Amino acid sequence: MSRSDQRYWNAAYSDPSFSADHDGWLERYLPLLHPSKGTVVDLGCGLGHNARALAAKGFDVLACDLSEKALARLRREEPGIGTLRLDMAEGLPFADGSLQAVVADLSLHYFPGNVTRRIVGDIRRALAPDGLLLCRLNAISEMDGGRDRAVSDDPYLFASEGILRRFFDEGEIAKFFPDADWETLERREYESGRYGKTKTLWETGLRKISREKGERHENG
Repeated sequence: MSRSDQRYWNAAYSDPSFSADHDGWLERYLPLLHPSKGTVVDLGCGLGHNARALAAKGFDVLACDLSEKALARLRREEPGIGTLRLDMAEGLPFADGSLQAVVADLSLHYFPGNVTRRIVGDIRRALAPDGLLLCRLNAISEMDGGRDRAVSDDPYLFASEGILRRFFDEGEIAKFFPDADWETLERREYESGRYGKTKTLWETGLRKISREKGERHENG
């Protein structure tokens, strides 16, 4: 991401009206996770509403974001949660197979297609075998004709308020999270409140498919 992206998010998270509200979307996945099985990374955590919910359940959570303003507030309010300032577009500093799960809640849709693919591949690399990627993405119905303008021949990528935003339909989700790499546990579109607004989004719960498992399956 650029310096303008960092300025945008620092300004956004300096707004005291923003609150770390959590709508309970992670509850369905808790039976698939275990506090003793390793770190859960909250990638693009913002004010850490997901990290806070997971930490309250006893998980080892690392909250990562581009915005130091967001992380500083999270550290003040929840000093027990580890934080890391991170630009995911520059690569993830996690060892191969080291993470139990990655949560990416409305944080993977700010990039051109090639960067999005690279980030998703990096997440997959860092996940343990059978590790989970739990993400939510802007639905295409969230597009605002008065705000979002095309910037390339990519029909899903738009410039908006000084940053890029990608919008997803089911086909786009299948393109970035192919069946060869991911087992789909959940895929649904719905409305949810976020920072005092209603958003239409896609929730996608995914389990990493190891290459070895895929090869064994193909060979019968």
